[in-house]
Amino acid sequence: MLSFMQKQSLILMQALLGVISANFRMIYLQQDGESIIVTIMLESEDEDDLEEIEDLKSEFEALQESPIDYDFIIKITDADLSWPDDNIVVVFKRREF
Repeated sequence: MLSFMQKQSLILMQALLGVISANFRMIYLQQDGESIIVTIMLESEDEDDLEEIEDLKSEFEALQESPIDYDFIIKITDADLSWPDDNIVVVFKRREF
């Protein structure tokens, strides 16, 4: 049986289908008590991507088996990315050279 975080990772990956553009650098989730926090890192601010993220939030919620507390954080940066802590699940990271 899948753990709660594994289920949330799969739900997020399913919700992300067709959303990710070349501007997306990394997407990860973490659990904070009873809440799930999804962090999306973009290279630059783009209206189309921000609209897609709004749709993503609705899709993520619709795919849940029961109501959950969640939050989406959007960070815009072109700085070098390091791999997050061990308690964070990375569901997407683009290849960067």
